[in-house]
Amino acid sequence: MKFAILTSNPSSFTYVASCLSSQGAECVRFDDALALLRARRTETFDVLMIDAQHYRTAGQLVLSWRECNADMRWPTLVFGQFADRGDMASAFDAGVDDVLTGHFTAEELQARVQRALRRAAPVRPNAGMHVVVGPYRLCRLTRTATLNGIPIRMTAREFATAWLLFSSPGSFLSRQQIASAVWGADASIVERSIEQHIYKLRKKLQFGPETGVELKTVYARGYQLAVQAAGNGPAAAPPPPSLAA
Repeated sequence: MKFAILTSNPSSFTYVASCLSSQGAECVRFDDALALLRARRTETFDVLMIDAQHYRTAGQLVLSWRECNADMRWPTLVFGQFADRGDMASAFDAGVDDVLTGHFTAEELQARVQRALRRAAPVRPNAGMHVVVGPYRLCRLTRTATLNGIPIRMTAREFATAWLLFSSPGSFLSRQQIASAVWGADASIVERSIEQHIYKLRKKLQFGPETGVELKTVYARGYQLAVQAAGNGPAAAPPPPSLAA
C-alpha cells in the first residue's frame, strides 16, 4: 500500500512511517498541499493522512479538491493535535474517515487505517459518481458531461464547477463555496475566474427554456441551478455545437 502523508514536520512523518512499516506500507511525505495535488496526477495512493497542525491551511485545501475529484477519494485520516479544537468537527464535516488526536501507538494507527480501508472497500466504484438532471448527465469518474446524450467538452475546473451546481439543484452556492471547492482559494482572489467559468458554462450547457434548466445569479447569495418541473415546458434540446474546452 502507498500512503500520502501531508506534513511539514519530519519527526511526525518518521513516526507515522515507522508505525506503518510492519504492514509494508510505502509512505510519501508532502510538505504542502500543492505538492500533493501535483503528485496525484501521476501517482496512486491508498490512504491519505493529514497532520492536524496543518489542517486549516493545507488540509482544508486538499479536502476541497478531494470533494470534486473522484481520483482523490482515498480513505483519509487526520493525526496529531489540532490548533483549534473546533477544527475536529470541521474535519469530519469535510469527509475525513477518522481522527487520531495526541499521541497514538502503532497498533492503534494500524487498526484505524484498516477500519477506514474496510469501510471504503464495499463501496461500488461508480457509487455517487453520476448526476442526472433533466437532459444532462455528469460522470465524476471520467469528468464528462452530456446533453441529450451528446458530449460537451469542458476543462477540469469547468466540470468541477458544474458538478457542484448539478449536485445541489435548487440550492444556493456562494462564490466562496465555489472558490474553496474548485480553486482552493478565497473568493476575492478568484472572483473574476468564477464569473468567466459561469459565463462559459451557460454557453456550453445551453441553459434555458429548451433544456428546462437555468443557472441563475442571485444577488448577494451566489448561484442557483433552477430546474423546471416535468411537464411545464419542453425538455428536448438541439444538439450542442462543437465546443472547444
